[in-house]
Amino acid sequence: MSQNQKSVSLDPPADQRLNLLRSLLRSRLGDLREQSLIRQGKGWFHISGMGHESLATAALHLEADDYAFPYYRDRAFCVQRGLSDAELALAFYAKRDSSSGGRQLTGHFSNRSLNIWSHPSPVGAHLLPACGAAWGMQMDGQGQVVFASLGEAASRQGDFYEAVCFAKERQLPIVFVVEDNRIAISTDTRRTNPLALGVLSEDEWRRVEGVEVEAVSAVMQDAIAHARAGKGPSFVWCDVERFSNHSSADDQRMYRAADELEALQSRDPVARYQAQLIESGVLTEAEAEALETEIKAEVRAVYQTAESAEDPREGEQASHLYGPVGEAQAVPVELESECRILDAVNRTFHAAL
Repeated sequence: MSQNQKSVSLDPPADQRLNLLRSLLRSRLGDLREQSLIRQGKGWFHISGMGHESLATAALHLEADDYAFPYYRDRAFCVQRGLSDAELALAFYAKRDSSSGGRQLTGHFSNRSLNIWSHPSPVGAHLLPACGAAWGMQMDGQGQVVFASLGEAASRQGDFYEAVCFAKERQLPIVFVVEDNRIAISTDTRRTNPLALGVLSEDEWRRVEGVEVEAVSAVMQDAIAHARAGKGPSFVWCDVERFSNHSSADDQRMYRAADELEALQSRDPVARYQAQLIESGVLTEAEAEALETEIKAEVRAVYQTAESAEDPREGEQASHLYGPVGEAQAVPVELESECRILDAVNRTFHAAL
């Protein structure tokens, strides 16, 4: 589905449900392809979104001019928003034609035309910029919203609290989504996240079971509509599973029991959604198998092409870092004695615009 798709109903037609399944499979099979390439020594780093795919439904309810500040496990969301397999592959190999020009880590993909923010690696550091975007939208009065997501471990960071407070203070059109997989790298967070500790008000947070794709879609539709209507920020807490290691630099078998990992298979949002579509007659088991085979071949071909794409060129490290700089304006003589540093900074920025 394209970025221009409008909101869908809670009981969408068969073609929309099938297209959503395609996005979920593209995300899952892309993750698996990158894991395989890492094992072959053909990549440097991978961080997986497997188990978090139901958040792709949030993209169904966003408009083209809305903004998204996802975090690194939101591959499926970005795919549904319109990010192509080719863009993801170029980002994985850190190629010159990737969205960052090869500067970002894998999983830090972005797209300016889709309004998908290129987030920084420190957890939670993208939330205040998300508020800044929402504040600008509010002042413009165009009815746009911002989607901002994070893991539950990031919800203990100061950036998160500052962002939530500022969003509530200004009644910003922003939707915060905490994707809770109950583990921060190797640390259990079930009793230490701010919702469990009572730091956050449960009355303000809508909690949803992340393995149920359609349930997540319904909650996200309401949350986005709430923010778009000018009623202030929305808060969603989504319980998901982390199917893979924290990253390719980790081995979760060292700190998660074998029976716990085996039990995850029954909570696979992609498999459950596919089974629901088969049960409801949207597609048959044979068609589902053929679809997966088709997408797997497409993804493999895209990554083979991206592997031979051009690497960043020597001497381009400083490209695209700064915009044009205007001429500085002199401080009026009558203000020289009382001009603050802040005034000088503000005048410099205004002069550069």
